[in-house]
Amino acid sequence: MSDYPEHDKLHLVKDATQAAGEFVEWLGTQGIFLAVREQEWDRAVPASCSITDLLARWHDIDLSKIEAEKRAMLATIRADAEVPER
Repeated sequence: MSDYPEHDKLHLVKDATQAAGEFVEWLGTQGIFLAVREQEWDRAVPASCSITDLLARWHDIDLSKIEAEKRAMLATIRADAEVPER
């Protein structure tokens, strides 16, 4: 495992999430959308979360940790290249 465990998890599921994401996007082109059931009114309303959020939840990937790891990667690259941060 690397210094970026959340990215490691993301890498392991990349193919599955890519295929699932493309399928959900294709559904949208067919007029089919994900919905959430409102219990109170017994009706479906369009899902308000993004495909990325759903796929991350499906694979238990914390997107805030992904962002923190990206920042750490950039800091390491800058330090190695001696590029000052802005």
